[in-house]
Amino acid sequence: MTALPHFDADAIRDVVDMGTAIKALTEAFKDLGELHPRTQVSLDITDDLLLMPAVTPLGIGIKTVTVMSENPAKNLPLIHAHYLLCDRETGRPQATFDGSALTSLRTPAASGVATEVLARSGVNSLGIFGTGVQAQGHIDAMLSVRPNIETIFICGRTFEASAQFVNNANGHGRNLIAASPEDTAEADVLCGCTSSTTPVIPTSSVQNGAHINLVGSYSAARREVDIDLVTAASVFVDEREAAENEAGELIHADASNQWSFDSVVGDLSDLCLGKVSRGSQEEITLFKSVGLAVEDVVVAAAVWAAHTN
Repeated sequence: MTALPHFDADAIRDVVDMGTAIKALTEAFKDLGELHPRTQVSLDITDDLLLMPAVTPLGIGIKTVTVMSENPAKNLPLIHAHYLLCDRETGRPQATFDGSALTSLRTPAASGVATEVLARSGVNSLGIFGTGVQAQGHIDAMLSVRPNIETIFICGRTFEASAQFVNNANGHGRNLIAASPEDTAEADVLCGCTSSTTPVIPTSSVQNGAHINLVGSYSAARREVDIDLVTAASVFVDEREAAENEAGELIHADASNQWSFDSVVGDLSDLCLGKVSRGSQEEITLFKSVGLAVEDVVVAAAVWAAHTN
């Protein structure tokens, strides 16, 4: 049996950049079709095994993911992931992919799709909470859809972590600053890219008119903002049912009876179809993403198409 082609992180980046991934997801979310739920196996309170199948006209795929909270302290990645793409018509396996590399591309690309519609057009500053691969990915995605951003605040668990990230990150020529949470009050766009179980973005650090992307939590036990920020914002999600099951910040707010899922303005499909958008320049918009399996297959199929063509 011939070995399947494998795309590692470098091979993926060689054929599909952030702008291409954002465009591919924008088109895909206009006609999603049936979504398949993620299977989550809790290994303990902070560690998980995730299985993410997807079927689209572009292909069939499944991703396996392990999230191990103590790995960073061991100098190991927080997440290990692998992806298999199969032909939609025959089911024949086509290629395997570094699943973490796909995640590092498709998750910020989804935030880019939302930010393209929801962030004000003249924004020039960005706040990033987190110092992992999603932090770099969100810098890339935000600059792809809002190239006028000049200043990027980096807020990690410690100032040392922030400073190290600033020294090593690709800021695309922008001014990167190791910052405290309070410093990000100047930011027009904020991105939560952490696996925190307690809020990391202070409500006081969010100005009127800001746009927020939250991608770090995917279970009720994790959340990056508190209830008061959820209630103050117009909330958008990647997909409603997935958010009700996995969006920790929103589940927490709904349980408090201070906010409900009925308040969700729209999802990525609505945004891509132009059904919903920002209501005013002063409105705070919040996009909550738990990650959808369809995003993986769309990006994997884009990589495969670019490779074969």
